[in-house]
Amino acid sequence: MAQQEEKTPVARNRDNRCSGPFKISDHPTHYLSAAEYTDIPEMVRVLNLDKDIYNGTASFQYPYLESHAFTRLENAYIRDNQSGYTTCWAMRTSPDGPLIGWIHAHFLPEDSGTRIHPETRRELKVGVIGYWVSPEHTGKGYGSRAARFVVQEYLFKERGCDIVRAEAYTHNVPSRRVLEAVGMECEVEEWTVFIPKLQKEMVICCYAIHRDEATKSVVTDKTKDP
Repeated sequence: MAQQEEKTPVARNRDNRCSGPFKISDHPTHYLSAAEYTDIPEMVRVLNLDKDIYNGTASFQYPYLESHAFTRLENAYIRDNQSGYTTCWAMRTSPDGPLIGWIHAHFLPEDSGTRIHPETRRELKVGVIGYWVSPEHTGKGYGSRAARFVVQEYLFKERGCDIVRAEAYTHNVPSRRVLEAVGMECEVEEWTVFIPKLQKEMVICCYAIHRDEATKSVVTDKTKDP
């Protein structure tokens, strides 16, 4: 019987824009740089320290396996290499230091012109962020600093987004504080959604920040977003 060939992992294009490292704070020292396959062992260790991140998100599994991390990175590299932009970064305390958290950005799909700028009538570009911080490093502002940088410097300035959105479980106060520290406002306070991994309904809230005042009338649409 012929041996099955091993699949070659999708490599990250080192020429992708916005890969970093970006120094976003001196005290404490805080860098963002592209997440790498070499971060997988630390991702697995951190995400298995306790169930806080599992409990606070809709997608993470527990226990978190190397295969979960590998698939997450490989899928990100496929999209990034197509667009030419990095979209997933590790939070670090030095340019090449171990991962202490994660932040990513993606874009809501275009819906045939259903998101329109109220003044210019062009289609809006809507970004979304997600993040987590190691339980060993919470309470030090890493999440807020990373989110602020990705929203302002990457999504608004580099990618030209009009609106950036994020969601959290209504009861997840630390995550909500991160979003509020970035300048986001709660658009939907209570939205009941089914979470497949939990096999039950949970209540989430939806936040947004707008690049200009003109789009503030374009709020989260429960039939399409987040």
